[in-house]
Amino acid sequence: MLAPLALLSLPGATATNFPASEAFEQCLRDAMKGVTSDRAADEVTRACREQAQGSLAGETDLPPKALAKMVVHAGFGWGVFSGSLYNGNSNYAITQITVLLTPMKKSDAAQAPAEGREYDIALAVQPLSKAALSLPIPSDNTLEYSWKITKARGFKTR
Repeated sequence: MLAPLALLSLPGATATNFPASEAFEQCLRDAMKGVTSDRAADEVTRACREQAQGSLAGETDLPPKALAKMVVHAGFGWGVFSGSLYNGNSNYAITQITVLLTPMKKSDAAQAPAEGREYDIALAVQPLSKAALSLPIPSDNTLEYSWKITKARGFKTR
C-alpha cells in the first residue's frame, strides 16, 4: 500500500479528498509523466480526481475544430498500439479518445474491405500538453492495422 501514500504527497491530494481507486492512481501515473510544475501537478490531480469520481461535469465530445488540433504519433509493435498525443487546444482538456483499428489485408479487388473496430482509450491530457497512450491489440493473427482517431471527449477549461 505504498502507492496511495506516495500519491498523497502530490499537491492538492489530501486524505480527505483522495479517491481511493485504481483508476485515480493509474490516471496520475499516466498523466504525471513530464509534469514539471506545481500548477500542472495540481491540474492533473484535479482532473484525475474528477475522472475517478465518475463522468466529468461538462464532459462532452470535442467539436471538429478541437479534434483537428490534436496531434497523434502512434504505431504498432509487440501486440500494442502506442504512442503520444499532443493536445493543441488551449481551452479543452482531453479525457478520452476513440481509435478505429482496421486490419489491413492484401489488396484483392474481389474482396470487400475489412471491417474495423473502435476502442476507447482513457487519458488525462491538459491543454497544450502531451501524454502517452497505449492499447493492447486483441490477437486475431493480423500483423498490420490502419488506424484513425474518430472522436475525443473532454471538457472546457476556460
